[in-house]
Amino acid sequence: MKEVHVNLHNIRNCICGKCPSFPGKWKEMAHADMPGLFCGHGRSKLEIDQIGCVCGECEVQKEHELTGGYYCVSGKAV
Repeated sequence: MKEVHVNLHNIRNCICGKCPSFPGKWKEMAHADMPGLFCGHGRSKLEIDQIGCVCGECEVQKEHELTGGYYCVSGKAV
């Protein structure tokens, strides 16, 4: 497992915005409060209803050989 750095490549490949656990609240929050790329940034400041996770489909997860999910809840990958 490799550390996920917050960089343009990873931000572009991040699919957090497509996650079913993260509905509509994306539009309600400023980008700084809702960064996505939780595997690199750390957990969300919002409460997350765990109704599905797309981390396993994410190119960032695959490139960094991550095995977890719900980084928006559990925090960044270590």
